[in-house]
Amino acid sequence: MNEFTKKKPTAGTAAPRSERRRIGTVVHDDRGNASVRWRDAPVDHERPVLEVLGESSLTLKNEETYDPYARRAQRTGGAGTRTDLRKLSEWIKLMRELEARKRNGEAEEG
Repeated sequence: MNEFTKKKPTAGTAAPRSERRRIGTVVHDDRGNASVRWRDAPVDHERPVLEVLGESSLTLKNEETYDPYARRAQRTGGAGTRTDLRKLSEWIKLMRELEARKRNGEAEEG
C-alpha cells in the first residue's frame, strides 16, 4: 500500500493520527477575525454529499485568468482622450489675462 491509499477505519479500531477525519468550524474572535477550530470527527460521522443541481453541462471559463491577490481590476482602455496639460495651462493664462483686461476696462483686441 502506498502513502496515497487510504483505508476507512472500522468501527472498533481507532484510525492513525494522520488518517483521522476532522470537522472544521469557523469561529470569530472578539475583533471579528475569522479562524477555523478543528475537532475530531466521530467514527460514524457521514459527510454530506454535495452535488450540482440544474444544468449538467457546466464548463470552466479559461479566457481570463483570475488573480485573487490583485487589488484592482485590469483596465481595458482609457476613460477618454488624454488632456494636453501644456495647452490647458496656456488656455488658463489667456483666460486670466482676458478677465484682467475686462476688469481694468481695456477693450478686447480682436
